[in-house]
Amino acid sequence: MTMHTLLDLPCQVTQLGSLQSIICITGFLQTLLKKGVKNIVVQGLPPTGCLPLAMTLAPVDDRDDLGRVKTLNNQSYTHTIVYQKTVQDLRKQIPDAVITYLDYWNAYSMVMKNPKKYGFKEPFMACCVSGGPPYNFEVFSTCGSSDASACPNPSQYINWEGVHLTEAMYKVLSRMFLSGTQSSSICFLEGQETARVDGS
Repeated sequence: MTMHTLLDLPCQVTQLGSLQSIICITGFLQTLLKKGVKNIVVQGLPPTGCLPLAMTLAPVDDRDDLGRVKTLNNQSYTHTIVYQKTVQDLRKQIPDAVITYLDYWNAYSMVMKNPKKYGFKEPFMACCVSGGPPYNFEVFSTCGSSDASACPNPSQYINWEGVHLTEAMYKVLSRMFLSGTQSSSICFLEGQETARVDGS
């Protein structure tokens, strides 16, 4: 079995959330589907305005009702809508393939709306850095630098070092995806759309 990754892309994804990145990724997926791949899992973007890096660098007046960076989340959301439409179009073009979409945007947002429900006490602070409140993030003193250290309880944090999530958050998101609450597969059989939530 041959594994294909985004490193195989003939073009570069240069700007997160850009239309060009969607075109590039769509071309990659079309190539895989034309080569006979029957099952593909694609993942949308998370709300990038939740990351301590983004919150540290953005102006304090650029926030939504949950305290996240509004402009970045708007960009991620727009990308998500366009990407979901593109995935739907691919499903129609290649009717015998199963394309499972992982709804990273809604899964992450669900956790952010009620972090305590999922066991998180620190929705915005990073675990492994040295910045202190409110985000525990310093651009020039990131995780791995001599003055940075990891928090004693990473399972209570959503963010690891300001850009990536903690293992605990990845577990929560994975459970949502695998249980089918934030993932969907749609097949088209003989011209009829058949929706199927798929945890496989």
